[in-house]
Amino acid sequence: MTKKYKYLFVKFITALFILNGCSNSTKFASESKDPFEKINRNVFQFNKYVDQKIISPISKTYVKKVPAKIRSGVSNHLQWMDTPNTIINSALQTDMENTILASAKFLLNGLTLGFYDLDKGETVIKKRDFGSTLAKLNVSEGPFLMVPLIGPKTTRDLTGTILDRQNMATLFSNSIDDLSLAEVPINIIDKRSKMSKTLDNIYLSADPYVKVRSFYLQNRRNEIYSEKYIENKNNNLDAEFEKLLD
Repeated sequence: MTKKYKYLFVKFITALFILNGCSNSTKFASESKDPFEKINRNVFQFNKYVDQKIISPISKTYVKKVPAKIRSGVSNHLQWMDTPNTIINSALQTDMENTILASAKFLLNGLTLGFYDLDKGETVIKKRDFGSTLAKLNVSEGPFLMVPLIGPKTTRDLTGTILDRQNMATLFSNSIDDLSLAEVPINIIDKRSKMSKTLDNIYLSADPYVKVRSFYLQNRRNEIYSEKYIENKNNNLDAEFEKLLD
């Protein structure tokens, strides 16, 4: 099987899985919709152990030893490398303004390989991925999953992550694709350094697993649906409050 057809096959199987495995009857999966909770909790404990014993210490050393300007440059580069996914998915979602802005910023910062933002943050683009594209197509987010070494996902978002990865491999040359893979651990350390306080506070909570699940689902929904999700959430809270008054 050629590389091209291998990617098409993976995309087809993955898309078929999510479209048939998830119900479209509800847009949001309830936080109690966690049919794999027992397995998820075990995976969470494994991820937590790896994080506390390996990733967190490396991240703290990274922050302590590497100057802030260099860390900022690394973050900028990692975001730049991921911009093609935003361009593709913005186009699929017919958000032409975001497509044009992301394309322009990607080309401009290509002069520095993304390490320095020549735009100086003036152009604000919305990050888009295939998970958000599936959401725009009203594909249900599906059950919550805790993925080994990756962390929290929904079935829809995990599918989107796989498809985004395949798109990047298809678009870029082997050398660029290999560079992207080599930067995965750097990306993990970079993200961990930014979420240090949040994760440490989660670990101190009464039930860290539930806290992570809630934190991920609320932030992900807000990222995809923005104002619509907040409005929907507030309406649900109002409804619950009215029930208490009855």
